[in-house]
Amino acid sequence: MNQKKIEETIGKAIYNLFDKQPNIFSFTSQTHQTEWNLGHHLAEEISDLWPEFDCDVDVVKTNFANNRPDIILHKRGKQSDNFLVIELKKDDTSNELGDDTRKIQQEWFQTPLLYKWGAIININSDKTYYIKVFKNGPNSYE
Repeated sequence: MNQKKIEETIGKAIYNLFDKQPNIFSFTSQTHQTEWNLGHHLAEEISDLWPEFDCDVDVVKTNFANNRPDIILHKRGKQSDNFLVIELKKDDTSNELGDDTRKIQQEWFQTPLLYKWGAIININSDKTYYIKVFKNGPNSYE
């Protein structure tokens, strides 16, 4: 698996989400889309494209100050198969996704978790999106 393939697969998951739920951002004035809800729906599409992994949303990492990655692909019960950790943003206009990049590098890429890949995704309500994937290791994100 390489960076390009992971980015393409995540892009396909986002496309599938918009295709299956074209009204994903259509709420009444009393209801608003949240990052958590969007992450749940996106995780379902991601899970379909990587069936060999377990997909979890917003799980608590108790030994990491109870921090919660938005979406993870892994094999439950085994640190050795921590494949991908995703931090998701909704309508982030700042393009300052460095905090999530640092979070992945400083928390999810470290021992004992050692996720192999990290991804930052920003999905906008106009259905545009940004994906950045990077590998665990020296100079992992440039």
